[in-house]
Amino acid sequence: MRALFIGPTGVNMRQAVSSIADLFYARRGLPQGEDKEARRALSTYFLEDFLRAKVDWVAFLSSDDYKWQEEEWRSAFSRMLRRISDEAPQNAIVGMNLPFFNRGRFFPAFDLAPFRELKPDVVVTLFEEEHVMWRRVQMREERRRTGAEFRLKDILAWRNTSILLADIIARELGVDNYVVAVKHPVETFYRLLFEPHRLRVYLSFPITGVREDRAAREEIDRFRGAMHARFIAFDPLTVDERALRVALSKSSGDVVEIRAEDVWNIPPSLSPASKDEEGLYPVRIPRDQAEEVLRDLDNVIRYKDYRFIQQSDAVAAYRPFRGKSLSRGMFAEINYAINTAHKRVFVYWPKEDWGPGMESPFDPSLGVVEGDLAKLIRDLEAYEEELRASRG
Repeated sequence: MRALFIGPTGVNMRQAVSSIADLFYARRGLPQGEDKEARRALSTYFLEDFLRAKVDWVAFLSSDDYKWQEEEWRSAFSRMLRRISDEAPQNAIVGMNLPFFNRGRFFPAFDLAPFRELKPDVVVTLFEEEHVMWRRVQMREERRRTGAEFRLKDILAWRNTSILLADIIARELGVDNYVVAVKHPVETFYRLLFEPHRLRVYLSFPITGVREDRAAREEIDRFRGAMHARFIAFDPLTVDERALRVALSKSSGDVVEIRAEDVWNIPPSLSPASKDEEGLYPVRIPRDQAEEVLRDLDNVIRYKDYRFIQQSDAVAAYRPFRGKSLSRGMFAEINYAINTAHKRVFVYWPKEDWGPGMESPFDPSLGVVEGDLAKLIRDLEAYEEELRASRG
């Protein structure tokens, strides 16, 4: 198995890949670190390591000689391919930032030849909240100046460009490109790479209306935990974009402050592939930059959620009528899954969410509605077996 991981600078790719490798070694009883047996089973490579070994990093990023940048990038890729060929690991994960961005310009222009030589079985595009990526670049600049100065909207554009380029590469190679937030549990990545027969499920649940309700959040987190424990679950809150809107509503003055408690990520019982480092929060963003991206925020969230649905086999919807009021976001996701993405939908709708005269808006021929969560999970497991049999 060869996996290609792509993402923009500011995504904690190395920690995510390291977490995946550690889990792989643990599952196979192999020692971690530089052990030869472990590296024969799984090796990890980062294109930037091969690039930095030959060129000054700051000079490379800031150069106006774009032809030189392209040549050095290709040369680094060739050296990496030779290393992979020489070591011949049974499994390999290759990580790279693509594209680079500096002083308003994306680079390098690349051809597909080295990617064809790499022959990845799958592409995974990593991303995080734009405010986290923005702050991480700032923290890096505080330690060692590279001249990287970005507005929040630059980070957002960079993130979307990485997904676009990964889609082009994957399409040309005839493989899947999974867009996955790095705060998904490490188990999600492990299953995606090494247990692809698992059911891929998008988790749809109330978010906006329960953000300030601790009991509701804990209940929903238990549902999320149960789904992550059993399936490859794509979870919308592994990247909490709405934390920026919450912070804007609570902040005054010229600076918007996002605090760690404003962010709702994965349940505390789960181990993410990448954790926010100490000192990252609070994130203080100039108000004009926050307001600049706010107008596109809903579209960004919608694209992310729909992308997760597209790459799933099914949608598991948790209590769309919680409080006897239909979640508009969930209804949009369910409609998209059924009518656009053509996915099977499984809805948990307990009797406590029913009201007098209330009728299900869900066509029973297109989805499964259960009043018992354990039964819903069994339905999903049965569907997993059905798909596994059909795929051979």
